[in-house]
Amino acid sequence: MNLNRSFALVVLLTGCTPQIASTGATGEEGGISSTDSALKGCHATASSSIPANESYYLTTFGGPGESGTMSCGESTKNGSWYYIASRQRYGCGAHVRLTTATKCVVAEADDYGPDVCVETAAGRPIIDASPKVAKALFGVSAAGWSEHRSIKAEVVADSTPLGPCTLPAATSTGTDTSSTSTDTSSGGTSSDPSVTCSSYTLGTDVPVMECVQSSSDSQWYQCTSAGWVALYSSGNGPLGACTQKYPL
Repeated sequence: MNLNRSFALVVLLTGCTPQIASTGATGEEGGISSTDSALKGCHATASSSIPANESYYLTTFGGPGESGTMSCGESTKNGSWYYIASRQRYGCGAHVRLTTATKCVVAEADDYGPDVCVETAAGRPIIDASPKVAKALFGVSAAGWSEHRSIKAEVVADSTPLGPCTLPAATSTGTDTSSTSTDTSSGGTSSDPSVTCSSYTLGTDVPVMECVQSSSDSQWYQCTSAGWVALYSSGNGPLGACTQKYPL
């Protein structure tokens, strides 16, 4: 059994009843456990800071047989609907769009957490979510903090339906980009530095024909005049061989 995956079900600070956070000391907002040696400084406190780049790792809580009432008053219903913690960031009932390079899901903020010690260990803020969210985004029913499953999170209108959604136009052509700047005179077929793609993984722009292994899904993408495009099985992109490669 993956210790970090199973541990995520009990260590991530939530406001749920002890049916979900059933082990360890009980804090102001719920129960936590500090049995994982990688976690230090757990004090039953969650961060309310929203990262400027909106990047998080995804973890899960509240699966089958672990139904409980979250701190905003809703039940997890054994993980059968699209909810997340982080109400201290977004407010009770907020609808939050979570995206990877190729998937999108809208979930409702209904619980408190996770503990800052988990985010410190993971090296990035965390969105703790229902198993249905993880299934929609990654095809798995459980996720632990050490798996580093990268997502973006953005508040959307409360009227936005919960569940799978369409990727925002800015991210639909690639995993790493929010924008592409193109010099039409070059046709996007050279390494002209005026043609760039914005890489969230690297935190900078890269020229057309260069390739980045995305932190969102570990896949390789090539910068083109149309944005990021996944490499072919041969290792080349739509413009041919990568002029530069940036692995994780």
